[in-house]
Amino acid sequence: MSVTVLAVDLGSSSGRIVAGTFHEGRIDEVEVRRFPHEARLVDGYLSWDLDYIGDEVIAGLRDAVRMFPDAISVSVDTWGVDHVALGADGEPVTPGRAYRDERTNRTLPAYTARLDEETAWAATGIAPAVINTSNQLFAFIAEEPEAAARTERVLFLADYFTYLLSGRLGWSRSPASTSGLCVPGADAFSDEVMEALGIPRNWFGDPAPEHVVAGPCVVEGLESLTVVRAGGHDTACAVHALQRDLDRDAYFLSCGSWSVLGVLRDDPLLSPEARALGLSNEAQADAGLRPLFNLTGMWILQECQRQWRAEGRTDNIVELIRLAEAAPSTGVTIDTDDPRFVAPGGMVDRIRAALKETGVEGDLTEGGIVRVVLESLASRYSRAIDALNELTGVQVPQLNLVGGGSRNALLCQLTADALGIPVVAGPVEASVLGSMLAQLEVMGSLDPVDRNAVIGASASTVTYRPRR
Repeated sequence: MSVTVLAVDLGSSSGRIVAGTFHEGRIDEVEVRRFPHEARLVDGYLSWDLDYIGDEVIAGLRDAVRMFPDAISVSVDTWGVDHVALGADGEPVTPGRAYRDERTNRTLPAYTARLDEETAWAATGIAPAVINTSNQLFAFIAEEPEAAARTERVLFLADYFTYLLSGRLGWSRSPASTSGLCVPGADAFSDEVMEALGIPRNWFGDPAPEHVVAGPCVVEGLESLTVVRAGGHDTACAVHALQRDLDRDAYFLSCGSWSVLGVLRDDPLLSPEARALGLSNEAQADAGLRPLFNLTGMWILQECQRQWRAEGRTDNIVELIRLAEAAPSTGVTIDTDDPRFVAPGGMVDRIRAALKETGVEGDLTEGGIVRVVLESLASRYSRAIDALNELTGVQVPQLNLVGGGSRNALLCQLTADALGIPVVAGPVEASVLGSMLAQLEVMGSLDPVDRNAVIGASASTVTYRPRR
């Protein structure tokens, strides 16, 4: 007997709808629809086109149900921190504001005057950052008071699209844990933080456990589907697709636009050293936590590609990696966490300026630029792993690298070299596989004790060993 489930996986540059059929101990995936999207300026604010994304999701699900009429369920995962403010009519009161918008920088002095970094860390266990939901909502209230006054509820992005499909409000624990609004462990919102920032507590319900049914789908033509909360945050889904020994900590790197590097464990890491290093204690979708570092990832390379495309130069990632492999190393890295690399546009020029500051003269080729970016990411991963070794008191035996970055053989090898430990690359589409595994478990089609075997049968991995 076979069972098909549907995963809606939304990233910050594209979205996709994937069908997974579980049969004879493995999941076979079929990508039904993929669509690009990007944040654009609307009324002076960098915003997501929620209507376009929602229309694409529903169109993709209708295509999926036509192709797989026996599909039983669907779940949505997205990136963290972004959210949607709803009015009394249940509709968004503004376009979906994007985390890279400059408004949180403008309001940061007033924010920190009300909630300093040490207090915020103690209250939440989340590294203070201008992209956090707490900062975004403070800026929303300060800069758009009329829209804030019309707000009745605030949903995290994954919960908003779950609401579109099911009509059910909810606040999933994994995206809530990224917000800077929850107590450590994300089992409750922090009244201390909300009171300090003037964020109405009634905008939110209580953080809810995931791996549960949200309700039947209410969209016309999709009524045969059950909407499941399989993990609202994409990294929470991704780590559910890792083969792991539950008796030991597992270390992971989810590499996409952001690099999320951390460890799976039961308890948060809340030492002063963890705070100083910028650690965030985010939640797994089923149980436990993901103490992690949110690091800049392939965003820098994606922005380089965008610039080269506009200039009529090489932007194909396969060709760029080939050029990078052939390019000599400069022996110099850039600080990928430098704020200058956060904003979109002109990324190649900013990298060249940073390199000149370190003494690298002349303009590097596309391959040289890509090699610098990848070597810099690998160096940053190495420092983060060293920090986790210190915080946990356990030496990392290997690193599981999942997501789009696991396709990049040069990045994987450079990371293994920098860390001095094996890097196991894959599954590539870990968020999708994790969502499907969780849905099958929630719907009673898969026993969780068989999860490791199903992952092994469904996903391919490649091990990169450090070179001397």
